[in-house]
Amino acid sequence: MESKTDYSIHNVRINILKQTEIFSETEDFVLFEIAMELEEVNIKQGQNIFKKGEEGDAMYIIKSGSVRVHDSGHVLSRLYSGQVFGEFALFDKEARSASVTADEPSVLYRLNQENFYRLMAEKAEVTKGILRNVIKRIREMNKLESKLAKSYLKIQKQKKEIENQHKNILKQKAELENTNSKLTKLNVENNQLISIVSHGLRNPLTSGLSVIDLLENYSDNLTDDQKEYVRLISNSLRRMNSMINQTLDIDTIQLQRSNLKPERVNLAEILMQVEKSFKYALKIKKLTLELKTDDLFVEVDHNFIFLVFDNIVSNAVKFSPPNSKITIDLFRSGEEARVEISDEGPGISQEALQTLFDKPQIHGRQKDKTGLSIVKKYVEAMHGTIECVSRAGQGTTFVVTFELIHSI
Repeated sequence: MESKTDYSIHNVRINILKQTEIFSETEDFVLFEIAMELEEVNIKQGQNIFKKGEEGDAMYIIKSGSVRVHDSGHVLSRLYSGQVFGEFALFDKEARSASVTADEPSVLYRLNQENFYRLMAEKAEVTKGILRNVIKRIREMNKLESKLAKSYLKIQKQKKEIENQHKNILKQKAELENTNSKLTKLNVENNQLISIVSHGLRNPLTSGLSVIDLLENYSDNLTDDQKEYVRLISNSLRRMNSMINQTLDIDTIQLQRSNLKPERVNLAEILMQVEKSFKYALKIKKLTLELKTDDLFVEVDHNFIFLVFDNIVSNAVKFSPPNSKITIDLFRSGEEARVEISDEGPGISQEALQTLFDKPQIHGRQKDKTGLSIVKKYVEAMHGTIECVSRAGQGTTFVVTFELIHSI
């Protein structure tokens, strides 16, 4: 006859078996039979219960304590009281997929595969309980598979939508690039038009300002009405000059984009064109222009290089006293083409030279808005250099240099 102590022990084991998933569908009287087959095993802390690769021959239930499931030094999980490990070993003898070691002193229930097989052979209810659990798992897996299938269809639909959106984005991108290309082309054409118009106005405007300067210097021979006319014309021409300089200054912002078009240019030809453009202004002011040139070729923008020398010569004409001389000397200096433009005007103080290319108007040159800052930007954009050498009362020389290219 079974004692109360044995019955109590079996009840504890049955309660633990009920908590294990593999026996969750098994009836109590069957669990009683299984509980009788459990072997209680005491494990020391750090003791290995089984190792990875060993043949599986038993299932374990933790009565008390804890263990760790690990693969070499990597801990896969930690198990505590009431949890099961190695349950697949009840059905086959495949190699263990991981090792199990006690983290602390533990008490385990061990169920041998041979004892479990014998119990299933003797008690059909044990097999039925296991089958009910397997069927339950299969149903749960079917539900999960159905959810996964729906999720897959949803993901496929979303994928298709994303692909369509991607195609639309690519189409919009192509349209934007096409529009941007057209806008860039229009912007280049606009800049070129502004540059051509502005440069085209410079020559007649320079001649007009030279005549007005001459009239203002000899205003003693004019009537009051004539002086007023000269003043009105002078103000108008200077406002126009200021507007052109501002336009050209804006134009320099575009130099690094697409407006600058370098080409092979003979500086001698450019300087001869500049000389011709000032022929009338020189005659009115009784100035002599001496031009010395060699055929030297550089890579610059034709319009901008003309503007550079036109501006410098314009200043020389403006600030030269009557019956004086302006010289333009173009010669080779090492691997550079060097242009020196000199006048016999009042010169520039050392203080004024410090900011000549930045703010020339603050040193007594308010009237002309010389545009030297624009000249400097153009020269540097074309990879050249510009400097000014001058002393008050001793005239002024502007020096412009560019790297030479070989003539063909």
